[in-house]
Amino acid sequence: MNRTWLARRRPALVRDLVRDYCAAHMVLTAQLRRFEGDGTVSHAIIRALLGEAVSKGVLWRLKDTAHHLFRSEEAPDAGRKSPAERALVGELIDWCVGFAFHECIKLREDAYQRQHYANRLLHLEALWREGPEAAGAPEAADAPDALWPLAGLPRQTADSMERELRRILRVLDEGLALLARYLAGEGGNAPLARWLAVEEDRAAAIFGPHWPGIVAALCGPDGDGLYALAARDLMEAGRPDAARELLAAHRHCLGAAGRALLQELEGPGADAATGPAVPPGTSPKRAGAA
Repeated sequence: MNRTWLARRRPALVRDLVRDYCAAHMVLTAQLRRFEGDGTVSHAIIRALLGEAVSKGVLWRLKDTAHHLFRSEEAPDAGRKSPAERALVGELIDWCVGFAFHECIKLREDAYQRQHYANRLLHLEALWREGPEAAGAPEAADAPDALWPLAGLPRQTADSMERELRRILRVLDEGLALLARYLAGEGGNAPLARWLAVEEDRAAAIFGPHWPGIVAALCGPDGDGLYALAARDLMEAGRPDAARELLAAHRHCLGAAGRALLQELEGPGADAATGPAVPPGTSPKRAGAA
């Protein structure tokens, strides 16, 4: 891995890590709720979550991002407590993601077995119970009843799916706590702030009690700098309208920096297409990053 490229892309990679972690957690939580309701797991959804080498799904991309971030960082050094601790936390996050990925491969196969082979076996059992004539196989009358212990296999497959789902989510839940600790060192990460601000409800629901600490670490103890930081990232991306809308939607909880930026964006010199007024001799990018 090119360290120069990694250093330049690192803020965006951390954002991608958080975004895809939350997405994978939501999908798997929904599958557990589905299993609790009707005893099934969608093979199609788990297959899409994983993807393939030529078309990677969210969980596969998450695994790759974790490898880029945490397998390229400096190895833990017992003589430097703080950096070593953060590197170790990163290694553990990488382990959690890798474990979830490979456990999901097992879950995908069990879901396929349950959807196709187990259902077929149940159908054959029903035909057997109805009698040889219903099965259309007169020779079935000579078949031994000992064949039907096979009917217990669908239940075993269902039990395996439940164990796998609960194991994956337990590991990902522990990983959320580790991720919150890791993000304590991401102060000022504008791409991350932008995603968290835009997807605030979803992120807050997934991180739960860790959410206030993440926002405080990123933007200060009051957390009111989240929207200003996110808005500046939108402006850097050439999206002043989106920046203004984000700040206006959270006008009631903006700090001084956010209120000043909103006033700048809404001022009489601001243009909907180009953003805030720019003093003569100042580039738009420099003005937006002030």
